[in-house]
Amino acid sequence: MGETERGLFEGADAPSPAVILVEPQLGENIGAAARAMLNCGLLDMRLVAPRDGWPNESAVAMASGADLILNRAQVFD
Repeated sequence: MGETERGLFEGADAPSPAVILVEPQLGENIGAAARAMLNCGLLDMRLVAPRDGWPNESAVAMASGADLILNRAQVFD
């Protein structure tokens, strides 16, 4: 975690759990999950075979400012 992200959540020295979405059906679901993750201080999103591809404009629109999570998301086939 870089200094920029560390500054967002003071005391976040321990590794954060990863949120893994397997075959998410809609970009909106990914964006909503990213927004909830940011609210809870979770930064590590992993996507497995998103149906509508990645990156996804619908996810960005639904994320409402949680772009940090989406930009860091790892995608797996």
